[in-house]
Amino acid sequence: MQHRKWLALIALAFPLYLPAKDLNTEERPFLEAYSGKSRDFVEENLGKPVKKESAVKPHNADQILQEKGQAVSGNGDNVEMWYYRGKIQYAPNKYFNTAELTFANDKCVNITFANKK
Repeated sequence: MQHRKWLALIALAFPLYLPAKDLNTEERPFLEAYSGKSRDFVEENLGKPVKKESAVKPHNADQILQEKGQAVSGNGDNVEMWYYRGKIQYAPNKYFNTAELTFANDKCVNITFANKK
């Protein structure tokens, strides 16, 4: 009887010893694990993204903001989006095609899941 308890405990704890990038995860734990984290932390745990994009400020954005009476703040934030495929589970054996992590000044400020191609 004691052996079964130990085997069950080992079976439950085994995934904790695998590298995070080898584990798929559910939505809520993923959000809690990566929200507010640095790019280095995310890359260390999830691996390199399949795609990276940088946000580009439109050429006339400063002019439009000034016309609307909104302050223009210097160079602005350094914004980058990282994309991962098939990492987030939303139902048994079903994974979102894409997870987008948006970084502003090296902090993950937004996470979006989608089934877009």
